[in-house]
Amino acid sequence: MDGVVREGKIGDKVLVPRTGGSTTLGTIIEMYYDSATVRFQLGDTYRGRHVSKKLQDSWVFKTVKLSELQVIEEGNKPCQSRSISWKSRM
Repeated sequence: MDGVVREGKIGDKVLVPRTGGSTTLGTIIEMYYDSATVRFQLGDTYRGRHVSKKLQDSWVFKTVKLSELQVIEEGNKPCQSRSISWKSRM
């Protein structure tokens, strides 16, 4: 994290933290005071468990603290990866 505190918004592309410690590309679909609901596609695993080939690439939703997300694209405009924080939403 570069320490830069900026506001994220609906439609931003973000890196979503996964259970195993990796990240995956997702999109913010709802914003709350200090968290956001993001949409992302399943891969080989979900919540640490293997996913059948039939379900891979299905869309899933997760509510994540804003401090755990990194914005990589604002709407459809690429940007430098950065952290977001609930403090910027005040």
